[in-house]
Amino acid sequence: MGVKIEAIPDSVRVRITGDVETVMSVPYDDNDRFMVGLSDGTLLVGSYDDDLRCRFDVARDGEGIAWIDAGKAEIKWHGIKWATISAYDPNIIQPANPEPMPLSPDEEIMSSMN
Repeated sequence: MGVKIEAIPDSVRVRITGDVETVMSVPYDDNDRFMVGLSDGTLLVGSYDDDLRCRFDVARDGEGIAWIDAGKAEIKWHGIKWATISAYDPNIIQPANPEPMPLSPDEEIMSSMN
């Protein structure tokens, strides 16, 4: 079945229907963006304009097929078990590169000899 995520007009809440049934308040910061994560692995970025019109974009594809259209998103996937919503965090969309692991003492000796 999947889920349909719709912005509730003139508010900062979204309604999720389908496998998961709920209404969630949107926590967003100064940049008017927020994130919606689903159990199939789909990650959506929602944003509001000055007139409180919402739009969704796919940040990461999950197992389901995402359909985006004017203030709503549909994810076609059987058995979505949960949905979560959070303020926008660019580190989730584009994770930072991890620090390289330190060399073991033997490798440090070898690299200093070269």
